Amino acid sequence: MNPNPASMKSLIAFEATARLGSMTAAAEAERTTQPTISQRIRGLEEYLGLVLFDRHGGRLSLTVEGERFYREMAPSLTTLRDTCDRFVRHGQGPAPTVVIAADAGFTHLWLLPRLPALKRAFPDFSFHLMPIDRSDDPQLLAADIAIRFGPYLPQEEGRLVAREAVFPVCSPDYAQAHGLSGPLSAQDLSRLSLLHQDIRNPRWLDWAQWCRHAGLTPPPAEDIFAYHNYALLLNAALAHQGVALGWSNLVEEYLVTGQLTALGPQVTREDYGYWLSVKHQRSAVTEPVRDWLLDAVHRGEGATSGDPGRLR
Repeated sequence: MNPNPASMKSLIAFEATARLGSMTAAAEAERTTQPTISQRIRGLEEYLGLVLFDRHGGRLSLTVEGERFYREMAPSLTTLRDTCDRFVRHGQGPAPTVVIAADAGFTHLWLLPRLPALKRAFPDFSFHLMPIDRSDDPQLLAADIAIRFGPYLPQEEGRLVAREAVFPVCSPDYAQAHGLSGPLSAQDLSRLSLLHQDIRNPRWLDWAQWCRHAGLTPPPAEDIFAYHNYALLLNAALAHQGVALGWSNLVEEYLVTGQLTALGPQVTREDYGYWLSVKHQRSAVTEPVRDWLLDAVHRGEGATSGDPGRLR
């Protein structure tokens, strides 16, 4: 066995290949070549006396020993990288600023209430929230962390944060006044005040589209007033003015506090949801913030599920 310890470069090459699934992707991430990555991994295997990757069949996959080695070494490598970056930032002076961009509804209704907790989790960082409603806005693409709502885009390296789940919501007082206690019918829709979002934005469901997905006959499109801001739309629902369509992640806090009531049925669209992407992969600044946001969304989904039968 080679008496020299495994080099940091070989460990980084192995970790990147295991995480990204290919030596080519690892080479791009490390700004080197695929043969260099392969050579470093071979050297690591010789030092350990283990085969870390199964290279048969034209596909690259971790062996049992490789998976065990990855699980044990990856956290230590991340800690070491974070420590180095932290000392570099300390030497550079000002704390880093993380720019998080998302649509206005998600920014105001989900991100902003969690900003104090985010600051407590990362006291050395400063955060700038940018509400952006256009998915092709250059500022969204330039943000350190971008959260986009819409369908899956093959060309985008986004991670699914939460799938779309849409259901009618209203205030408890409005529900009581109109005898609403479960999934709405076509007859219910014809007698209720339906609060509309901007029907010209194809990314968001309007009542007519929601009805088609729910298998209901849409009510006549008469006297429609479109709220061009989702926060204003929810304010109207909170003020007992009618029934709005609620996206689960945007109305979760109101459901938990009892300010809004979920009616149903719930509608989902294949491959629609919130997609999170980071500008710089493997950054010690953005990666932990990204993980915190993902964890916060998942915790929120569990906290607001309520009685799932009501939404089906």
